[in-house]
Amino acid sequence: MEVMIIMLIGKKMKICELKKILVDYGVPKDLYNFDGTGRTDERFCIERVQEGWNVFYIERGCRTTNLIFDSEEDACQFLYKELLE
Repeated sequence: MEVMIIMLIGKKMKICELKKILVDYGVPKDLYNFDGTGRTDERFCIERVQEGWNVFYIERGCRTTNLIFDSEEDACQFLYKELLE
């Protein structure tokens, strides 16, 4: 597993690819919400905003991580590192 993770670092990926990787590695689905449906608290979220791609973690209703990325790929790379490393 570690070899595969190292190989994927730096790979440009979209949300659909990131979702598949997370499922393949058994990352619990309650740690993330990428489509805006269902619960968004106590998990990482990603959404398209006017400024780019917003990645945030909501804990008890407060965003404790709130970053804007220029591209979907950069946002996904950040989430990949947060959830798999």
